Amino acid sequence: MIGAVLLAGCATTPEARFASLGPLRTALSTPPETLLQLADRNDANAQMALSLLYQYGRGGVAKDPVRALELRQRATAQRGSTPITTYIAGINGKPGRVSMIFVPRYDVSPADALFNAACANALARGDRSPKAVEPCGGEEKYDQLAAAWRR
Repeated sequence: MIGAVLLAGCATTPEARFASLGPLRTALSTPPETLLQLADRNDANAQMALSLLYQYGRGGVAKDPVRALELRQRATAQRGSTPITTYIAGINGKPGRVSMIFVPRYDVSPADALFNAACANALARGDRSPKAVEPCGGEEKYDQLAAAWRR
């Protein structure tokens, strides 16, 4: 139980939040033409990056919220599953059994998509409030992303 709590705490550190912003960092550093080619090849990171460009009309891309939503949905779609084998012990002298659990796999998880969207929204508004800076990984990371956003 304690390990699960500690693991959950690690997932929300500023470093982890910044690491989950790969699509936003890609959107700010990669030409849209390259992202389009990658998105057409079903690259979820590129799809999410393009989604952000279309949402805010950045990088020479015209603002298109409908296209942004479509790309975000494609980016966060399930990309298969990972099978996990688990043993279920028998009860009252009955034999145990092995069972397979299939855990969905995402290249860009819905939670990561939310962090990217929240940080991009803060950057677009120039919002430096603590609540707005948090999804970006803190003030220092926000400043790095804001400099790239202004280019």
